[in-house]
Amino acid sequence: MSQFKLNLDSLLESHRSRPGIVTTKRLHFLGLSGAVDVYNISRAFTWRGQEYIAGRVEPRDSELSSVRFFKRVGIDLYEALPLTLNNLQDPCVAFIDGFLLVGGTEIYPDESGRITSWRTVYYKGQSLDDLQPVIYAPMQMKDVRLAQCGRYYVMSRPQGGNAKWGKIGFTTSPDLSGITAELIEKAPLIEDLFDDDHWGGANQIHCLKNGWLGILGHVARMSEGYVRHYYGMTFALNPKTLEHTPVKIICERADFAPGAAKRPDLTDVVFVGGLVRHKNKTATLYTGLSDAEAHYAVIEDPFLEYEELPSK
Repeated sequence: MSQFKLNLDSLLESHRSRPGIVTTKRLHFLGLSGAVDVYNISRAFTWRGQEYIAGRVEPRDSELSSVRFFKRVGIDLYEALPLTLNNLQDPCVAFIDGFLLVGGTEIYPDESGRITSWRTVYYKGQSLDDLQPVIYAPMQMKDVRLAQCGRYYVMSRPQGGNAKWGKIGFTTSPDLSGITAELIEKAPLIEDLFDDDHWGGANQIHCLKNGWLGILGHVARMSEGYVRHYYGMTFALNPKTLEHTPVKIICERADFAPGAAKRPDLTDVVFVGGLVRHKNKTATLYTGLSDAEAHYAVIEDPFLEYEELPSK
């Protein structure tokens, strides 16, 4: 049994002493009917020459959501497309084998509208109009993430048992068809990332030039009254040995402009949807804030230091 203890307060102190944040902005969305919020967005991605973002859309007083796609039409401005993936939350995107993959947490509500179960599902297509489900994670598992870096890499996030509130697992596959619920279920946990008082998950996998994987994710804890606190974090993983760097905090809710919250217990929540690296040593980080708004931050590229590690 590991004796590892995550010192999240110390990690937050290090981040606050040198946050590495250049600027932050709120994103705005057109073309939606009714009083709905867009949050927990994917990273911006370009497909067939057009820039898009996928976002979780739902009323303020509900968690019965859909994923919508938005086309960039101006500075920090996106317009909704007709395509809707119903009963899906927290989208992410990846490009594998020349296809677009869109993942998210599929929810299963009962007749009263209460969500009784969920799992990660991935859709694949050559365009946004022909997305079809191809990968189903085990039931009750959010935050499964994929990447192709030669091999196919999978980050899982089981709960219960040794995983407690939620820890990150890692496995590989020789091809996309091999990424099954059984493979994901059996992914070994990465040791000494989170202790049993915290939980977290991967939100994006980056292929680094030295063969390591740069992991963007979140780490969270609960305070009195079941108040949630979510922080954006990164670490680097050697996919051959599962050696990893310590968790590093890269953002918290206070780094962004004040805004709305879905509920008081979600005020201190940042959910990182994806990161785009730039050649000028910065990166754009796309986030959902307090389960109510979508913002981005231009930050110092958090993966540069990991690319100084010895090649695997």
